[in-house]
Amino acid sequence: MKLLLVSLITMGLGVVANAQTSTVSKDSIRLLQYNKDLAKLNVDLYEEKIKLAQSQNDLIGLRTDLQKANEKAEQSAADSKNAAAKMSDNVGDKAAAKKAKKDADRAAGDNKQAVRLTSKVADKEERFIRSEKNISEIQKKIDRLTAQYNK
Repeated sequence: MKLLLVSLITMGLGVVANAQTSTVSKDSIRLLQYNKDLAKLNVDLYEEKIKLAQSQNDLIGLRTDLQKANEKAEQSAADSKNAAAKMSDNVGDKAAAKKAKKDADRAAGDNKQAVRLTSKVADKEERFIRSEKNISEIQKKIDRLTAQYNK
């Protein structure tokens, strides 16, 4: 008798526990899916914000380097011009000709470096703009997702 009573109570508790755990409302599933989708979008958003911050820091450094390279190229060009003028004043002076060639080569190299840096700055600016656009698009997706959930 006691064994039968214990068995019935155990079965009854099992049925009640099974009934409680097997029923999950559609709203709960919808909320879980919303939170999952929102979490993925937030991860994407923060990754893009990190890229944006890195691009911004890189741009600051590159612009400083470009300014220095432009100043150096300008000075090298002026030195080359002066050396060329001295060479033309002293036709046949090998030392003046050698200095003029050396200064011209330096000016060309400095100008080439400035051009390379200009290209790098343009690339970073493009990445910066692309990151800003991606952030805006992700934020719009988050807004749409939130609006759909709150309907």
